[in-house]
Amino acid sequence: MKAKSGIYISFLPDNPDVLVSHKDHCVLDVALRAGIAIDHTCGGNGTCGTCLVQVVEGLEKLEPRNEIEEEMAQDRSFQDQERLACQLKPFNGLAVQIKKES
Repeated sequence: MKAKSGIYISFLPDNPDVLVSHKDHCVLDVALRAGIAIDHTCGGNGTCGTCLVQVVEGLEKLEPRNEIEEEMAQDRSFQDQERLACQLKPFNGLAVQIKKES
């Protein structure tokens, strides 16, 4: 079996091993291109919080939150593993769970 090349992230539980395109600037981009349903009412600007995901794998490799995400995280008391898909840069081995509003 040939090893995979490229960057892959997982959207658990249903979409493991989604290939990241060079055009994907954030996890939300990857999801939308792959046809994975994820809320994003502000269009990916980091102002609504609806694209919240939980990092399941790769927490130790995350870059710090940018200013937009940090403001939202403080306002809504996000846990360390909770990130905005529109602000989170994809990297190989990242696995996220899409949070569903209840």
